[in-house]
Amino acid sequence: MRFFDRALVNGRSIRVRSTEETDGDFAIGDADHQLNARRRLVVDRPWVWLTQVHGDVCVDVDAVGLEGACGAPADSLITRRTDLALSIQTADCIPIALWSLDGVIAAVHAGWRGLEAGVIETTTRSMRAQTSAALHAFIGPSIGPECYEFGAEDFERLEARFGSAIRGTTSDGRSALDVRAGVISELLRNHVVIDVDDDACTACAGGFFSHRARADIARHATVIWIEES
Repeated sequence: MRFFDRALVNGRSIRVRSTEETDGDFAIGDADHQLNARRRLVVDRPWVWLTQVHGDVCVDVDAVGLEGACGAPADSLITRRTDLALSIQTADCIPIALWSLDGVIAAVHAGWRGLEAGVIETTTRSMRAQTSAALHAFIGPSIGPECYEFGAEDFERLEARFGSAIRGTTSDGRSALDVRAGVISELLRNHVVIDVDDDACTACAGGFFSHRARADIARHATVIWIEES
């Protein structure tokens, strides 16, 4: 499991956890008692999760409540609550945890479709509606360009939007998509400070599930919450 902690104001702190294969399967479809047991080993508090759809919708948990947020068709969550954990499930897409120093937190699921749809911009805009403090990011492991061959038809549009850095090369020399470069570009464009960029490749680094490389149906969880003093 990947760990990241950061102090906030007023004695509180951010906790981010990003699971690995040895931590088990966090796919939403798993039997509830097994999934809940694995969640409690990461953090023992209510988890908020989404039915991820590769779009740009951000759910404000404080506005819709826990019942309205859990399972909502969306790709990011925000809250100021300190009694919840926000979670994203991935097996190649990029998980992003965001926070402000005064305690607005968010969890974002960013595949290339969600990135293009504007999920990062939507989420940061929703956060800035609640805080004027600087925003910070943890970017978790995802598939790297060395393992992500990508067709030419979408490249021109994506490159025009995110710059030439989104163009990569696979380990055997084929055209590849560097989604992480696009994510970094969008975070910086939206004035987010990147504290952690964990660029381990879920397809080839070992110890991760990968939908694209191995058709894995299991998922990792990336979780963010606020710890009170």
